[in-house]
Amino acid sequence: MGMGSRSAAVELLRSCGAESVEHPGGTLLAHLERVESRLASWGARESLRLAGLCHAFYGTDGFAESLLPLDRRPVLREAIGPEAEALVHFYASCDRDFSYTGLTTPSGLFRDRFTGEEYAPTARQRADFAELTAANELDLLAVNVNFRREYRGPLHRLLTGWQPLLSEPAFAFAMGLLSMTVDERRAFLREGLRKGQVLTGRVSSIENFGVFVDIGGVDGMINVTELSWHHIRALTDVVQVGDEVAVEVLDIDLDRERIALSRKALLPDPYPELARTLQGRTVTGPVTKVVPFGVFVRVADGIEGLVHHDHLDGRRPSEGEELRVEVAEVDVVRRRVSLRAMR
Repeated sequence: MGMGSRSAAVELLRSCGAESVEHPGGTLLAHLERVESRLASWGARESLRLAGLCHAFYGTDGFAESLLPLDRRPVLREAIGPEAEALVHFYASCDRDFSYTGLTTPSGLFRDRFTGEEYAPTARQRADFAELTAANELDLLAVNVNFRREYRGPLHRLLTGWQPLLSEPAFAFAMGLLSMTVDERRAFLREGLRKGQVLTGRVSSIENFGVFVDIGGVDGMINVTELSWHHIRALTDVVQVGDEVAVEVLDIDLDRERIALSRKALLPDPYPELARTLQGRTVTGPVTKVVPFGVFVRVADGIEGLVHHDHLDGRRPSEGEELRVEVAEVDVVRRRVSLRAMR
């Protein structure tokens, strides 16, 4: 069996009609040759370049038309070699909706759309798949205006999340191509967002005052008060850089080009339930903070209430000490819990 060559691959593509197959990137053959060229510019090994040139032979989850049926895999294997053909089959077999989210996780499962089998790919398979996907999708983004308009944001989020899998040249190229132009940013703020809209983004940085979230090439900010209903000691207890988060758009400042986001708005408000179940009851919880006017006690997961010094009955509990308290009032509007120390 031959080792495979580019000339044999192109000859097979032409004989299977790739020149005449319409594609969002022009003809299918033109698109495939650009994908191969892009992989070469990133320093990909020969088998990955050949897989890029031939990745559409069995169709994909995003482009159903195939050039060869699966029972003719030996034909492609003879043309490009066993390693490259195995990559083509692996790429073609991906059930994207199932497999994409777990690709960066070593134990993440991959579903074969041809057989339904689920398994954990090797690290090399994951990296090859991500590199080939980047070359394939970014080519469409570069040559098809409508594709860029519709998919630039989702693709930016996808490849940002796949950074650990991508080569440095591939990731740098992706971020450059996927960055918004000035006109795109203005149009996005003006037409692509609305108050109340729910989006999925990725945490890009964390500051003392809040969390910045990439929502497709532009950052919005979650103020610390909009991160959680619960008391937060450190923002990194809630999110980490790189985490995917669901957010609601609170406000869009077109003049300053700022987007206010909320994670909290999509979470259940715990205070009405707290008022229903705990008000008037006695609970025991740890003192979380000592202040001049009293102490704070945790009464539920992430919820603290204040025991004013007038209601401490002369005691001076220290941080960490367990304190038995009565939940005197739950102010649902002001999000405050008032407590009384019990003997």
